Amino acid sequence: MENVFKNLHTNQKILIYELLRRGIYVEVIDEKLELIKASFKEHQELIYDRDSSITPYHVSVLAGNKGIAKRILSQNGISVPLGEVFKAKEKASIIKAFELLEGPVVLKPVHGSHGYDVYLNLKRIEEIETILNVLEERYGSEAPILIEEFFDAKEYRVFLTKAFKYAVLHRDPAYVIGDGVHNIGELIERENDRRMHPRTNALCEILMDNEMDRYLKEFGISRDFIPALGKKVYVRRNSNVAMGGVCVDKTDEVDRSVIEIGKRVLESFPGLPYVGIDFMTKDISLAQTEDSYRVIEVNTVPGLQMHHRPAIGASRNVASYIVDLMFPETIERENVNGKEWIK
Repeated sequence: MENVFKNLHTNQKILIYELLRRGIYVEVIDEKLELIKASFKEHQELIYDRDSSITPYHVSVLAGNKGIAKRILSQNGISVPLGEVFKAKEKASIIKAFELLEGPVVLKPVHGSHGYDVYLNLKRIEEIETILNVLEERYGSEAPILIEEFFDAKEYRVFLTKAFKYAVLHRDPAYVIGDGVHNIGELIERENDRRMHPRTNALCEILMDNEMDRYLKEFGISRDFIPALGKKVYVRRNSNVAMGGVCVDKTDEVDRSVIEIGKRVLESFPGLPYVGIDFMTKDISLAQTEDSYRVIEVNTVPGLQMHHRPAIGASRNVASYIVDLMFPETIERENVNGKEWIK
């Protein structure tokens, strides 16, 4: 029998398999749009890239706007990086904001995903001017660009539903381990081949681009540098899995305060059924204070594969948490995957 789901994105297929496992009929409406129809008895859902009738459109749009989301979170007492949104052409204002922030900053488009065109730890006006030219050329002079303080900490993804089911990952930036023979570029090519042939988890190829070269240059090295045997060398600062970051499950180690903050994030966007929170902190296992963490972004269509197939640690069936909300009539009495926070 032909697999009618084979060309869909992995995240969508993971959701579909959970739907099918519960006896929910699934039909592909538009493959390119990732649009499916799920039916259980008289209950039907049109699911567009995991968005369904349970996700209010306006809330999804507001949460997806990094500038507006930051303002809403801040008004609800959640720690976010200081920053402001400007048009790409407003270079003088962005430079002024950099001077006022008095420290390293981040530049990124307001509308973006997977960490693309996110520039971290910028310390010099010359760097900012160069990157602004790139962003303006790529997105246009009217494109909204966010400048914010760079918060130096570990990055985590906190997946949480309004039923208080959750899973937590640490996203470690892409790295290679030296063998004393091959240079960084060669090590990345070997690592990428190992990750993809065969592909058994959520690891993606390590992206090699100008931003990687800029990061390596900060340490006085390049792709031609040969690391010593056993030496761990980070090749990017950005930890997004799509760029080669390593996802490590931390669900069993997370402090309750992190989930409480996540609950407040959900409540900041009334009607939002679940969320993927980009959460920065030195240590996810410790009680969080106002100064110890920052919520960086809010994702209303969070990735599933990295929780189901992390590079390191237990698999967490977050797709089941979503289907619990879409089709509550199919909830099973026991769910042994992941964690549930009891109020």
